[in-house]
Amino acid sequence: MDKFEIDSCIKWIEENNFNIIALQVPDEDLDKIQDLIDILTSSIHNRNIEIYLIGDGCSSCCNDLLNAQYCHAQGLIHFGHSCLSSYFDNNNNNNNQQTISIFYVFYQQSLPEDASNFLITNHDNDKPYCLVFYDPCFRDAIEQYSTLSSRLIFSKISSQNSTDDPLHFSLYGRSVQLPVPLNPSNYSIIFMSHSKASLYNFALYFYAYDFRSFPSDSSISSKRLLSKRMYAIECARNGSSYGLLTSSNSLLNLPLIIHKLLDYLKKLFDKYNRQYYTFLMNTLSITKLNNFERNIDIYVLCSSCTESQWLSPEYKQFNIPLISINDIIQAFENNNENLSINYSFDLRQILSTIKIINENEINENDEENNALILKHPNTLLLQQRDGSNRNLDNNHIWWGLQITDNINEEKESNKSVSELKEGKFDFIIFLSLDNLRHNYYSIYLAILTVAYLFQLVVLFFVF
Repeated sequence: MDKFEIDSCIKWIEENNFNIIALQVPDEDLDKIQDLIDILTSSIHNRNIEIYLIGDGCSSCCNDLLNAQYCHAQGLIHFGHSCLSSYFDNNNNNNNQQTISIFYVFYQQSLPEDASNFLITNHDNDKPYCLVFYDPCFRDAIEQYSTLSSRLIFSKISSQNSTDDPLHFSLYGRSVQLPVPLNPSNYSIIFMSHSKASLYNFALYFYAYDFRSFPSDSSISSKRLLSKRMYAIECARNGSSYGLLTSSNSLLNLPLIIHKLLDYLKKLFDKYNRQYYTFLMNTLSITKLNNFERNIDIYVLCSSCTESQWLSPEYKQFNIPLISINDIIQAFENNNENLSINYSFDLRQILSTIKIINENEINENDEENNALILKHPNTLLLQQRDGSNRNLDNNHIWWGLQITDNINEEKESNKSVSELKEGKFDFIIFLSLDNLRHNYYSIYLAILTVAYLFQLVVLFFVF
């Protein structure tokens, strides 16, 4: 039970005087939950405290704030690995959302033996400095190596951004103060890996650097990762209709950043005269999204999670190209093909690097963009813009399973989110006139085929 850091959890709960706590625990530790709750309730001075176990609402590396809100939790304790997407980001207030304090327990571990030997011997002397990143579970173990050599520069688990200081670098919830500017000639990169997804992210961002990871058997080819992103960028350039995907948990974890990036993408598509839809749902589902495959060329993932399985190089289940926000930006805004790419899935860093789009450059009259709102569970919110290219009516807007003919009427009605219709099996079915014609034609061909086979059978028995 030591890895649960029970004393730290109790101290955090009592200092904040919380009465309702939510616990988010990895699946492999569910058998220890009852013992953990018993110890917490017996040790906390407040005997009226309520403790809830939440799960299955999102990826285990993300904060499940949606389910935490359902139980009216004042605080969330996140056990296990975290993607750090919203680490130290709890001060982003949103009028429609409840701010929940989060306490992280990273399951501290000792460093891999080969990583420890490397830091002690400091074999790599090709570059003036060696920049060391690591997964959160090695945060405590790395402290004893921080004074070994002035050449080793260790990052910290922190997402505090500094735009004024050019030597302050922040990426994926890690930050570091650099002695000299960051470039391949000054630094080699070391990453202590526990999560394969975080290793992919760092290997991709530092593809132009001398990059090494530990344990040694966790190494991966940066060129292979980069080639997949180059393919995604080409898909982004060739598409004409895009689906912007975001989830309720993303809006709760990074509300302001998600809304700013969605507004930026909409202006970007308007500028280049592209058609787009906006999807908001609790969890991404292939079953749901395949109902729009006749109308969507590319799906763009607008998720707060930097370690999403949907963008993993090992995930190949989706049949429609699914790309990241950075792919879109590189496809439309990076006109210099020789310019090096700092490829990141970190939304905070992406937002700090994008250029503001001049409203005069937009091809069409921009309509008012409504901010996405959190919806009732098991419904899908779909907003459409410019459907003329696909024989769709521009005045149609989908809210859950309901189609409204006039957008202005929908705005005036101010319908409650809870009134949205729910699908029986949590998916939405979309049929256009072209779909119906195609189905009738298929039935007609099937009837002709059956009639022809029947004639062959009759002829066989007659003759």
